[in-house]
Amino acid sequence: MRQASSALIDLLNSSGEFMMADLYTFILQGGGAYRYSGAQTALVDDHGNTFALGPKFERSKTKLVIGVQVDELDVKIYPEPTDLLGSVPWLTAAWTGQFDGALLQVERAFMQPYGNIVGTLVLFSGRISDIDCSRTGIDMKCRSHLELLNIQMPRRLWQPSCTHVFGDNMCQFNRASLAMSFACEPGSTQTVIQGPPSTSTPYLQGSIIGVTGANAGQTRTITGFVSGQSVTVKLAFLYTPAVGDQFQLLPGCDHSLATCTNTFANQNHFGGMPFIPAPENAV
Repeated sequence: MRQASSALIDLLNSSGEFMMADLYTFILQGGGAYRYSGAQTALVDDHGNTFALGPKFERSKTKLVIGVQVDELDVKIYPEPTDLLGSVPWLTAAWTGQFDGALLQVERAFMQPYGNIVGTLVLFSGRISDIDCSRTGIDMKCRSHLELLNIQMPRRLWQPSCTHVFGDNMCQFNRASLAMSFACEPGSTQTVIQGPPSTSTPYLQGSIIGVTGANAGQTRTITGFVSGQSVTVKLAFLYTPAVGDQFQLLPGCDHSLATCTNTFANQNHFGGMPFIPAPENAV
């Protein structure tokens, strides 16, 4: 059963005419929600969210199934060169992995008259699993969140390196205690941010978060850190940072016992088994 507002229920129970349109919401893994209208104009829903007029969308049918069957949705996107995700063309964003692991929600909006959205119904919500790009479009295969129930793996893996996510409830290390903020300096690009302070804190494999400016709220993984000079990220930011934009650095961990002990003094919560013999010596 799908939930609906009382106003939408009253509209559907009435004999009056109404119009419908699809609304698409993309939530990127690195932060940021991008909303697009499947109609011929931009729309504002009953919660005040604006759905811009972007690329053209085509999707497969949705269904409502009782149980744990994984629902799939195929979405085809036909962007124009002028359609941008941030400051990046859609095709370029798809090729460079901006949609990897992103979430997609498709809603059906009911309007009376056109442009006045009385309410919406969620038709599909899930994760973008496969992406195929061509010169003219993007093919996305999305699977519902029930797909997570198909993952077959033990809760704990017996291996030398730590299995915890750095900073989670099992690790219990407070990454914010070593956070550091700085202002972006001239010469920065979407992949290399200039101006981090000089420090001995291990920010390699850590995170950089946009605090102000066009990239506010976006998070990227640090793949290169030169103390006092630059920060290199794995996935490009959607906007070129402006001089003075604030960024925050969070430390990273290589999940080894030495780093956990000597750098973070968190060995009591180390989640690996470093003294397990190598497979060839286990017997």
